[in-house]
Amino acid sequence: MKIVRILCLLLVSLMALSPVGAVLAQEGEGPPTPVLISAEPQYAMALTPYGGRYDTTIISGRDSIVRVDIENQGDEAIHKITFSADTLENWKVEFDPIGLASLDVYETESIDAKIKVPAGTPAGDYMVTIKASGTETSAKDIDIRVTVKIITTAAEEEIAMSVAHPTIEAIAGQEFVFAVEFRYTAVGGVTGESRNFDLRAKGPAGWEVYITPQYEKEKRVTAIALKPGFAYGETHRLVATPPFWPLPEPGEYDITLEAVSGELTDTIELTAVITARYSLAAVPSGERYDTKAAAGKDNYFSIEVGNLGTAGIENIKFSSNKPAGWTIEFSPDKVDLLEAFNTKTVDVNIKPPPETIAGDYMISLRASGTQATSQELSLRVTVETPTLWGWVGVVIIVLVIIGLVVIFMRFSRR
Repeated sequence: MKIVRILCLLLVSLMALSPVGAVLAQEGEGPPTPVLISAEPQYAMALTPYGGRYDTTIISGRDSIVRVDIENQGDEAIHKITFSADTLENWKVEFDPIGLASLDVYETESIDAKIKVPAGTPAGDYMVTIKASGTETSAKDIDIRVTVKIITTAAEEEIAMSVAHPTIEAIAGQEFVFAVEFRYTAVGGVTGESRNFDLRAKGPAGWEVYITPQYEKEKRVTAIALKPGFAYGETHRLVATPPFWPLPEPGEYDITLEAVSGELTDTIELTAVITARYSLAAVPSGERYDTKAAAGKDNYFSIEVGNLGTAGIENIKFSSNKPAGWTIEFSPDKVDLLEAFNTKTVDVNIKPPPETIAGDYMISLRASGTQATSQELSLRVTVETPTLWGWVGVVIIVLVIIGLVVIFMRFSRR
């Protein structure tokens, strides 16, 4: 019995101690300690030649522009970016722009690098290294292979003008613009000196013809200084404006441009083609889009037919859309020819049938020529009752009133 009591006491003691141990175990474990990861900004910048070309060709003594794209490939903006180049002695590389204040994330900018090859440089392949550096990082350098060529054949001195579109069409009143390229060849080749040329433009009588630089349209020039070159020339704009009044007839008009420097000269012929614009309009003479008419009688209304185009309109006829039984006549009923900016007055006789009920009615008028048709002219016509029927109505009303008075008086006496 004693042994049983001892065993029971031990069991109770163990049960009392077990929750405390569990609590202590839980307190000992606790939640896991968080681990903080520090995120460092990533800076990355890349240079790439425009179009993926790592080479260019330059004539000895000339220059060429290589376009380069700079891209921010990191996750932070890059600031105070500058550009530089490693070249041979006496070679020059000029950047436009010379630097960037900042370049945002994933932003790309295009940079022009003008490579100048000094005169006398032997023909061959040369390397130019382009660099870009910012406050936070630098781009990987890129190498551009420059192939230098020399023009050995001596050319005769000449001036040549060319135009991609020597014939241009437009309606009268608009200006004609020709892009003219001037190319000067010197005896000394591309190393020769510049030469001044007088420009003499001539157009039809009454036309205004002048020359402007390609990107300075507000300036007018009468002479240009041309550098010698073989591959390309200098482009200017020739502007020819026909007179506003009187408008020139549709057709072809010749324009001549001459470049002169001493005995050196060249002439180019251009053609301005004026095409016709046709526009016909019909409006009320009195600017009122309503009129009154008496049923069964002639009612006259006038309209103006105008040619708003730049050429004459032939065989103009008139038509109408009217209620059933109405008669609409035009005088004259036809115009053989209406010149540009001229008008013609046309009388319209609107005749509703005698039995027409008084009220408002809508009709539409239209002028149609061989070259153009006007829009419909909608007109509201108010039909009034004839005066005779008005007096008849008044007499009937008076008789009815008299009859009612007589009847009333008879019944009153009774």
